[in-house]
Amino acid sequence: MSAEVHARSFVPAKFDPSDFSQIEPLYAELLSRDLSALEALQRWLADLSELTAAIDEYGKRRHIAKSCDTEDPEIERQFLHYVEAIEPRVKPLFFQAQRRLLASPALPLLTDRRFEVLKKWWAADVGLFRDENVPLETEITKLNAEYDRISGAMLVEFRGRAHTLQQMQQYIELPDRAIRQEAWERVAGRRLEDRARLELIFDQQLALRRRIARSAGEPDYRSLVWRQKKRFDYTPQDCLRFADAIAEHVVPVVREIDQSRRHAMGLEKLRPWDLKVDPMGRDPLKPFPADDPAVFVRRTTGIFSRLSPALGEQFDSLRHNGNLDLASRPGKQPGGYQESLEQSKQPFIFMNAAGLHRDVEILLHEGG
Repeated sequence: MSAEVHARSFVPAKFDPSDFSQIEPLYAELLSRDLSALEALQRWLADLSELTAAIDEYGKRRHIAKSCDTEDPEIERQFLHYVEAIEPRVKPLFFQAQRRLLASPALPLLTDRRFEVLKKWWAADVGLFRDENVPLETEITKLNAEYDRISGAMLVEFRGRAHTLQQMQQYIELPDRAIRQEAWERVAGRRLEDRARLELIFDQQLALRRRIARSAGEPDYRSLVWRQKKRFDYTPQDCLRFADAIAEHVVPVVREIDQSRRHAMGLEKLRPWDLKVDPMGRDPLKPFPADDPAVFVRRTTGIFSRLSPALGEQFDSLRHNGNLDLASRPGKQPGGYQESLEQSKQPFIFMNAAGLHRDVEILLHEGG
Protein backbone atom coordinates (compact mmCIF):
# COMPACT_ATOMS: atom_id res chain seq x y z
CA MET A 1 0.00 0.00 0.00
CA SER A 2 1.34 3.38 -0.93
CA ALA A 3 0.00 6.85 -1.44
CA GLU A 4 1.22 10.38 -1.91
CA VAL A 5 2.04 12.15 1.36
CA HIS A 6 1.28 15.86 1.18
CA ALA A 7 3.99 18.34 2.13
CA ARG A 8 4.38 18.99 5.87
CA SER A 9 5.60 22.10 7.65
CA PHE A 10 5.60 20.99 11.31
CA VAL A 11 6.14 17.24 11.31
CA PRO A 12 9.65 16.26 10.09
CA ALA A 13 9.88 14.57 6.71
CA LYS A 14 11.46 11.44 8.24
CA PHE A 15 9.01 11.26 11.13
CA ASP A 16 8.36 7.67 12.29
CA PRO A 17 4.97 7.29 14.03
CA SER A 18 5.96 3.85 15.32
CA ASP A 19 8.55 5.49 17.58
CA PHE A 20 6.95 7.29 20.52
CA SER A 21 10.23 9.08 21.27
CA GLN A 22 9.65 11.02 18.03
CA ILE A 23 6.01 11.79 18.87
CA GLU A 24 6.45 13.03 22.43
CA PRO A 25 8.67 16.08 21.73
CA LEU A 26 6.30 17.32 19.02
CA TYR A 27 3.38 17.15 21.43
CA ALA A 28 5.49 18.79 24.14
CA GLU A 29 6.24 21.70 21.81
CA LEU A 30 2.57 22.10 20.94
CA LEU A 31 1.42 21.92 24.55
CA SER A 32 3.93 24.60 25.59
CA ARG A 33 2.82 27.24 23.09
CA ASP A 34 1.08 30.49 23.98
CA LEU A 35 -2.44 30.32 22.49
CA SER A 36 -3.73 33.72 23.58
CA ALA A 37 -3.71 35.25 20.08
CA LEU A 38 -5.93 34.21 17.17
CA GLU A 39 -3.08 33.81 14.67
CA ALA A 40 -1.10 31.66 17.11
CA LEU A 41 -4.15 29.48 17.77
CA GLN A 42 -4.77 29.00 14.06
CA ARG A 43 -1.13 28.01 13.48
CA TRP A 44 -1.30 25.67 16.45
CA LEU A 45 -4.41 23.96 15.07
CA ALA A 46 -2.76 23.47 11.69
CA ASP A 47 0.34 21.93 13.27
CA LEU A 48 -1.67 19.72 15.59
CA SER A 49 -3.77 18.55 12.64
CA GLU A 50 -0.62 17.70 10.72
CA LEU A 51 0.76 15.65 13.61
CA THR A 52 -2.50 13.82 14.34
CA ALA A 53 -2.97 13.06 10.63
CA ALA A 54 0.47 11.42 10.46
CA ILE A 55 -0.09 9.31 13.58
CA ASP A 56 -3.69 8.49 12.73
CA GLU A 57 -2.85 7.33 9.22
CA TYR A 58 -0.06 5.14 10.55
CA GLY A 59 -2.51 3.50 12.95
CA LYS A 60 -5.14 3.06 10.26
CA ARG A 61 -2.56 1.49 7.95
CA ARG A 62 -1.73 -1.02 10.68
CA HIS A 63 -5.44 -1.78 11.08
CA ILE A 64 -5.92 -2.10 7.31
CA ALA A 65 -2.95 -4.45 6.99
CA LYS A 66 -4.34 -6.58 9.82
CA SER A 67 -7.76 -6.64 8.10
CA CYS A 68 -6.23 -7.79 4.83
CA ASP A 69 -4.23 -10.59 6.45
CA THR A 70 -5.20 -11.79 9.92
CA GLU A 71 -2.65 -14.63 9.85
CA ASP A 72 0.66 -12.86 9.20
CA PRO A 73 2.60 -12.68 12.51
CA GLU A 74 4.66 -9.64 11.48
CA ILE A 75 1.53 -7.69 10.52
CA GLU A 76 -0.01 -8.65 13.87
CA ARG A 77 3.15 -7.58 15.71
CA GLN A 78 3.12 -4.15 14.07
CA PHE A 79 -0.60 -3.71 14.75
CA LEU A 80 -0.25 -4.68 18.41
CA HIS A 81 2.78 -2.39 18.78
CA TYR A 82 0.63 0.54 17.70
CA VAL A 83 -2.32 -0.55 19.85
CA GLU A 84 -0.25 -1.21 22.98
CA ALA A 85 2.75 1.12 22.75
CA ILE A 86 1.65 4.14 20.68
CA GLU A 87 -2.09 4.78 20.85
CA PRO A 88 -2.46 4.56 24.66
CA ARG A 89 0.38 7.07 25.14
CA VAL A 90 -0.92 9.46 22.48
CA LYS A 91 -4.51 9.58 23.77
CA PRO A 92 -3.68 11.52 26.99
CA LEU A 93 -1.53 13.97 25.03
CA PHE A 94 -4.29 14.62 22.52
CA PHE A 95 -6.73 15.09 25.41
CA GLN A 96 -4.43 17.75 26.85
CA ALA A 97 -4.34 19.43 23.44
CA GLN A 98 -8.13 19.40 23.20
CA ARG A 99 -8.39 20.93 26.67
CA ARG A 100 -5.89 23.64 25.74
CA LEU A 101 -7.96 24.65 22.74
CA LEU A 102 -11.15 24.90 24.79
CA ALA A 103 -9.34 27.00 27.43
CA SER A 104 -7.69 29.37 24.95
CA PRO A 105 -8.64 33.06 25.32
CA ALA A 106 -8.65 33.23 21.51
CA LEU A 107 -11.26 30.49 21.14
CA PRO A 108 -14.21 32.92 20.71
CA LEU A 109 -12.31 34.49 17.80
CA LEU A 110 -12.54 31.24 15.80
CA THR A 111 -15.79 32.31 14.18
CA ASP A 112 -15.71 30.20 11.01
CA ARG A 113 -18.62 27.69 11.06
CA ARG A 114 -16.25 24.73 10.67
CA PHE A 115 -14.75 25.58 14.06
CA GLU A 116 -18.18 25.43 15.69
CA VAL A 117 -18.32 21.72 14.93
CA LEU A 118 -14.77 21.24 16.22
CA LYS A 119 -15.54 23.04 19.48
CA LYS A 120 -18.67 20.97 20.07
CA TRP A 121 -16.96 17.67 19.31
CA TRP A 122 -13.90 18.37 21.41
CA ALA A 123 -16.01 19.53 24.35
CA ALA A 124 -17.75 16.13 24.26
CA ASP A 125 -14.41 14.31 24.10
CA VAL A 126 -12.94 16.27 27.01
CA GLY A 127 -16.04 15.61 29.10
CA LEU A 128 -15.73 11.85 28.58
CA PHE A 129 -11.98 11.28 28.76
CA ARG A 130 -10.63 9.33 31.72
CA ASP A 131 -7.04 8.14 32.01
CA GLU A 132 -8.16 4.88 33.58
CA ASN A 133 -10.26 4.04 30.51
CA VAL A 134 -7.33 4.08 28.08
CA PRO A 135 -6.05 0.56 28.94
CA LEU A 136 -9.63 -0.76 28.89
CA GLU A 137 -10.08 0.63 25.37
CA THR A 138 -6.82 -1.07 24.38
CA GLU A 139 -8.20 -4.40 25.60
CA ILE A 140 -11.35 -3.90 23.54
CA THR A 141 -9.28 -3.22 20.41
CA LYS A 142 -7.27 -6.40 21.01
CA LEU A 143 -10.49 -8.39 21.44
CA ASN A 144 -11.74 -6.94 18.15
CA ALA A 145 -8.58 -8.22 16.49
CA GLU A 146 -9.10 -11.65 18.02
CA TYR A 147 -12.65 -11.73 16.66
CA ASP A 148 -11.35 -10.81 13.20
CA ARG A 149 -8.68 -13.51 13.40
CA ILE A 150 -11.25 -16.18 14.27
CA SER A 151 -13.67 -15.00 11.58
CA GLY A 152 -10.96 -14.71 8.93
CA ALA A 153 -9.99 -18.35 9.47
CA MET A 154 -13.51 -19.66 8.80
CA LEU A 155 -13.58 -21.84 5.67
CA VAL A 156 -16.15 -24.30 4.30
CA GLU A 157 -15.30 -27.31 2.15
CA PHE A 158 -17.95 -27.33 -0.58
CA ARG A 159 -18.08 -28.83 -4.04
CA GLY A 160 -14.50 -30.02 -3.85
CA ARG A 161 -12.73 -26.89 -2.65
CA ALA A 162 -12.41 -24.56 0.32
CA HIS A 163 -14.49 -21.38 0.34
CA THR A 164 -14.63 -18.36 2.60
CA LEU A 165 -18.06 -17.68 4.04
CA GLN A 166 -18.40 -14.73 1.67
CA GLN A 167 -17.63 -16.94 -1.34
CA MET A 168 -20.33 -19.37 -0.20
CA GLN A 169 -22.96 -16.72 -0.91
CA GLN A 170 -22.75 -17.52 -4.63
CA TYR A 171 -24.40 -20.89 -3.94
CA ILE A 172 -27.16 -19.34 -1.84
CA GLU A 173 -28.31 -17.42 -4.93
CA LEU A 174 -28.61 -20.46 -7.22
CA PRO A 175 -32.02 -21.66 -8.49
CA ASP A 176 -31.37 -25.20 -7.18
CA ARG A 177 -32.99 -25.18 -3.72
CA ALA A 178 -31.14 -28.24 -2.44
CA ILE A 179 -27.78 -26.61 -3.17
CA ARG A 180 -28.91 -23.37 -1.52
CA GLN A 181 -30.01 -25.19 1.61
CA GLU A 182 -26.81 -27.22 1.85
CA ALA A 183 -24.67 -24.10 1.36
CA TRP A 184 -26.61 -22.08 3.96
CA GLU A 185 -26.45 -24.88 6.52
CA ARG A 186 -22.73 -25.41 5.96
CA VAL A 187 -22.08 -21.68 6.54
CA ALA A 188 -24.24 -21.63 9.67
CA GLY A 189 -22.59 -24.80 10.92
CA ARG A 190 -19.12 -23.35 10.42
CA ARG A 191 -20.02 -20.27 12.43
CA LEU A 192 -21.42 -22.42 15.20
CA GLU A 193 -18.10 -24.23 15.51
CA ASP A 194 -16.61 -21.02 16.93
CA ARG A 195 -19.71 -19.95 18.82
CA ALA A 196 -18.21 -20.36 22.29
CA ARG A 197 -15.04 -18.40 21.40
CA LEU A 198 -17.00 -15.55 19.83
CA GLU A 199 -19.50 -15.35 22.66
CA LEU A 200 -16.64 -15.17 25.16
CA ILE A 201 -15.22 -12.17 23.27
CA PHE A 202 -18.64 -10.49 23.33
CA ASP A 203 -19.02 -11.08 27.06
CA GLN A 204 -15.53 -9.72 27.76
CA GLN A 205 -16.17 -6.61 25.67
CA LEU A 206 -19.54 -6.04 27.32
CA ALA A 207 -17.95 -6.02 30.75
CA LEU A 208 -15.20 -3.65 29.61
CA ARG A 209 -17.65 -1.25 27.98
CA ARG A 210 -19.77 -1.11 31.12
CA ARG A 211 -16.66 -0.29 33.17
CA ILE A 212 -15.69 2.47 30.73
CA ALA A 213 -19.19 3.98 30.85
CA ARG A 214 -19.29 3.98 34.66
CA SER A 215 -15.83 5.55 34.84
CA ALA A 216 -16.94 8.32 32.46
CA GLY A 217 -19.97 9.03 34.64
CA GLU A 218 -22.53 7.58 32.23
CA PRO A 219 -25.35 5.26 33.33
CA ASP A 220 -24.72 2.72 30.56
CA TYR A 221 -22.69 2.08 27.43
CA ARG A 222 -25.40 3.39 25.12
CA SER A 223 -25.34 6.74 26.87
CA LEU A 224 -21.55 6.82 26.62
CA VAL A 225 -21.36 5.91 22.96
CA TRP A 226 -24.08 8.42 22.13
CA ARG A 227 -21.73 11.18 23.21
CA GLN A 228 -18.66 9.50 21.72
CA LYS A 229 -20.38 9.32 18.32
CA LYS A 230 -21.39 13.01 18.61
CA ARG A 231 -25.10 12.23 18.22
CA PHE A 232 -26.20 15.72 19.20
CA ASP A 233 -29.26 16.01 16.97
CA TYR A 234 -31.34 13.00 18.07
CA THR A 235 -31.82 10.90 21.16
CA PRO A 236 -32.11 7.18 21.96
CA GLN A 237 -35.84 7.77 22.41
CA ASP A 238 -36.01 9.15 18.85
CA CYS A 239 -34.44 5.90 17.63
CA LEU A 240 -36.91 3.80 19.61
CA ARG A 241 -39.81 5.76 18.10
CA PHE A 242 -38.29 5.26 14.66
CA ALA A 243 -38.04 1.51 15.31
CA ASP A 244 -41.68 1.45 16.37
CA ALA A 245 -42.64 3.25 13.16
CA ILE A 246 -40.74 0.67 11.11
CA ALA A 247 -42.52 -2.14 12.95
CA GLU A 248 -45.88 -0.53 12.30
CA HIS A 249 -45.49 0.61 8.69
CA VAL A 250 -42.58 -1.22 7.05
CA VAL A 251 -42.65 -4.72 8.51
CA PRO A 252 -46.16 -5.46 7.18
CA VAL A 253 -45.03 -4.44 3.68
CA VAL A 254 -41.98 -6.73 3.96
CA ARG A 255 -44.26 -9.57 4.98
CA GLU A 256 -46.40 -8.95 1.90
CA ILE A 257 -43.29 -9.01 -0.29
CA ASP A 258 -42.21 -12.27 1.34
CA GLN A 259 -45.62 -13.79 0.66
CA SER A 260 -45.37 -12.73 -2.99
CA ARG A 261 -41.94 -14.39 -3.14
CA ARG A 262 -43.31 -17.57 -1.56
CA HIS A 263 -46.17 -17.76 -4.07
CA ALA A 264 -43.85 -17.04 -7.04
CA MET A 265 -41.52 -19.84 -5.93
CA GLY A 266 -44.35 -22.25 -5.23
CA LEU A 267 -43.25 -22.89 -1.67
CA GLU A 268 -45.31 -23.78 1.37
CA LYS A 269 -42.89 -21.88 3.61
CA LEU A 270 -39.94 -19.57 3.04
CA ARG A 271 -36.67 -20.64 4.60
CA PRO A 272 -33.47 -18.56 5.10
CA TRP A 273 -31.93 -20.02 1.94
CA ASP A 274 -34.90 -18.80 -0.14
CA LEU A 275 -34.45 -15.08 0.49
CA LYS A 276 -31.62 -14.15 -1.92
CA VAL A 277 -32.45 -16.28 -4.95
CA ASP A 278 -34.34 -14.76 -7.88
CA PRO A 279 -38.00 -15.74 -7.25
CA MET A 280 -38.54 -16.28 -11.00
CA GLY A 281 -35.86 -18.97 -11.03
CA ARG A 282 -33.37 -17.05 -13.16
CA ASP A 283 -29.63 -17.56 -12.71
CA PRO A 284 -27.89 -14.97 -10.49
CA LEU A 285 -26.11 -12.05 -12.09
CA LYS A 286 -22.35 -12.46 -12.44
CA PRO A 287 -21.06 -8.93 -13.02
CA PHE A 288 -17.36 -9.87 -12.84
CA PRO A 289 -15.21 -12.98 -12.36
CA ALA A 290 -14.87 -13.78 -8.67
CA ASP A 291 -11.17 -14.55 -9.08
CA ASP A 292 -10.30 -11.38 -11.02
CA PRO A 293 -10.77 -8.19 -8.96
CA ALA A 294 -9.00 -6.17 -11.67
CA VAL A 295 -12.08 -6.63 -13.89
CA PHE A 296 -14.26 -5.52 -10.99
CA VAL A 297 -12.22 -2.33 -10.55
CA ARG A 298 -12.09 -1.59 -14.28
CA ARG A 299 -15.85 -1.93 -14.72
CA THR A 300 -16.58 0.12 -11.62
CA THR A 301 -14.27 2.83 -12.91
CA GLY A 302 -16.29 2.79 -16.11
CA ILE A 303 -19.53 3.37 -14.19
CA PHE A 304 -18.06 6.30 -12.27
CA SER A 305 -16.55 7.74 -15.47
CA ARG A 306 -19.94 7.73 -17.17
CA LEU A 307 -21.30 9.78 -14.27
CA SER A 308 -18.27 12.09 -14.24
CA PRO A 309 -14.83 11.71 -15.82
CA ALA A 310 -13.30 13.38 -12.75
CA LEU A 311 -15.03 10.90 -10.44
CA GLY A 312 -13.72 8.03 -12.57
CA GLU A 313 -10.17 9.39 -12.32
CA GLN A 314 -10.48 9.79 -8.56
CA PHE A 315 -11.67 6.22 -8.13
CA ASP A 316 -8.94 4.90 -10.40
CA SER A 317 -6.36 6.73 -8.28
CA LEU A 318 -7.28 4.37 -5.43
CA ARG A 319 -6.10 1.47 -7.58
CA HIS A 320 -2.97 3.35 -8.58
CA ASN A 321 -2.10 4.14 -4.93
CA GLY A 322 -2.85 0.65 -3.63
CA ASN A 323 -5.88 1.77 -1.67
CA LEU A 324 -8.21 -1.05 -2.71
CA ASP A 325 -8.43 -4.61 -1.36
CA LEU A 326 -11.64 -6.11 -2.69
CA ALA A 327 -11.53 -9.90 -3.19
CA SER A 328 -12.48 -12.42 -0.51
CA ARG A 329 -9.74 -14.89 0.45
CA PRO A 330 -8.73 -17.14 3.35
CA GLY A 331 -7.29 -15.29 6.32
CA LYS A 332 -8.92 -12.00 5.40
CA GLN A 333 -11.18 -10.22 7.89
CA PRO A 334 -14.84 -10.49 6.80
CA GLY A 335 -17.02 -7.48 6.05
CA GLY A 336 -16.20 -4.20 4.37
CA TYR A 337 -15.40 -0.59 5.21
CA GLN A 338 -14.03 2.66 3.87
CA GLU A 339 -11.22 4.20 5.92
CA SER A 340 -10.25 7.86 5.53
CA LEU A 341 -6.49 8.47 5.35
CA GLU A 342 -6.09 12.07 6.46
CA GLN A 343 -2.43 12.46 5.58
CA SER A 344 -2.70 10.98 2.09
CA LYS A 345 -6.04 12.68 1.50
CA GLN A 346 -7.52 9.46 0.14
CA PRO A 347 -9.83 6.70 1.32
CA PHE A 348 -8.99 3.02 1.50
CA ILE A 349 -11.78 0.63 0.47
CA PHE A 350 -11.84 -2.84 2.00
CA MET A 351 -14.38 -5.53 1.13
CA ASN A 352 -14.85 -9.24 0.45
CA ALA A 353 -16.14 -9.49 -3.11
CA ALA A 354 -17.14 -12.89 -4.47
CA GLY A 355 -18.43 -12.03 -7.94
CA LEU A 356 -21.96 -11.10 -6.84
CA HIS A 357 -24.31 -8.30 -7.84
CA ARG A 358 -24.33 -7.15 -4.21
CA ASP A 359 -20.56 -6.61 -4.45
CA VAL A 360 -21.14 -3.99 -7.15
CA GLU A 361 -23.66 -2.17 -4.97
CA ILE A 362 -21.25 -2.18 -2.03
CA LEU A 363 -18.30 -0.85 -4.03
CA LEU A 364 -20.42 1.90 -5.63
CA HIS A 365 -21.58 2.87 -2.15
CA GLU A 366 -18.08 2.91 -0.66
CA GLY A 367 -16.54 4.56 -3.69
CA GLY A 368 -19.19 7.27 -3.74
